[in-house]
Amino acid sequence: KLGLSALKSKVVVFDFWATWCGPCRAQHPLYEQVKKRFQGNPDVVFLSIDTDEDRAMVKPFLDEVKWGGPVYFEDGLSRALKITSIPTTILTDRHGQIFSRMNGFKPDRFVDMLTTRIRDALQP
Repeated sequence: KLGLSALKSKVVVFDFWATWCGPCRAQHPLYEQVKKRFQGNPDVVFLSIDTDEDRAMVKPFLDEVKWGGPVYFEDGLSRALKITSIPTTILTDRHGQIFSRMNGFKPDRFVDMLTTRIRDALQP
């Protein structure tokens, strides 16, 4: 469980994915590149949100592909944020408002687009 107080006044990047989603797998290394760019910034939080219906498949998948970091289950978040396809990346600003929504996989532009949007969301 993740306490919402840990996200207060932070820019939060939600990465919605599933084990069966090929584009999600392809996007993951790009997502990791963006995480590295902000790893020293305590005001940016990256959350990996799994949308699989069968949660039993998630841990074996993570072990197989060696993805690190905590993974959270969507538990209604997909409906609340109106996620209709994956991968989807949602960025919220310091006030908890949706700042950016990136639907689908854009491999050639993903790293720079997400980096720019995070920097923009960090602006006062």
